[in-house]
Amino acid sequence: MDYEQLPRAALVRMLQEHDAALADAGKNGIVMSYTGRAAPWQIIRQVKPKLHRIIKKVSFGEETAQSENEIWDGENLSAMVTLYKYRGQVDLVVTDPPYNTGEDFRYNDKWDKDPNDPDLGDVVPKDDGSKHSKWLRFMTPRIWMMREMLTPGGVMAICIDHRELFRLGMLMDEIFGEENRIGIINWQKSYSPRSDNKGAAAKTECNT
Repeated sequence: MDYEQLPRAALVRMLQEHDAALADAGKNGIVMSYTGRAAPWQIIRQVKPKLHRIIKKVSFGEETAQSENEIWDGENLSAMVTLYKYRGQVDLVVTDPPYNTGEDFRYNDKWDKDPNDPDLGDVVPKDDGSKHSKWLRFMTPRIWMMREMLTPGGVMAICIDHRELFRLGMLMDEIFGEENRIGIINWQKSYSPRSDNKGAAAKTECNT
């Protein structure tokens, strides 16, 4: 690559991605590289906390109990930033992210610069050449924040299928360390035979 011919903006972006990789590298120096990568903290520090509003009609029990047991409805990254005062106090995180099927995942390119942009973006289609890097840019700051919320002995479980399983596994190893991986649980979601002969059927999903 002829760096002298690159415009300044491209050089700055490459340096930022390089610095982000160094900042995020684990103790073994292993880090994923993908288009548009930024250090998780660069995204998270821009997220604005949300106001905490109690909805009386769905609240039950004494007020003291209500403050100890809460259900939050909102975008998960902004919710975790709002709840950051509880970091290191969560025993279990279970999350069911988009599987990136071509129908269930929306991405707004503006989030790369402003994670507070309210536009949900467009559905990322199956034939989008950058669908995996978009998914990783979406997931990385969220998993990083989930790790921050956990106690030292806390556990995180993620539901996923074959489309992003391996990229998710690499991302989890980078953020948590491979030595902290407990395992992958496969569950069979369908027992009925397929009616076509186009190839092997994916009938399982995973919890990692």
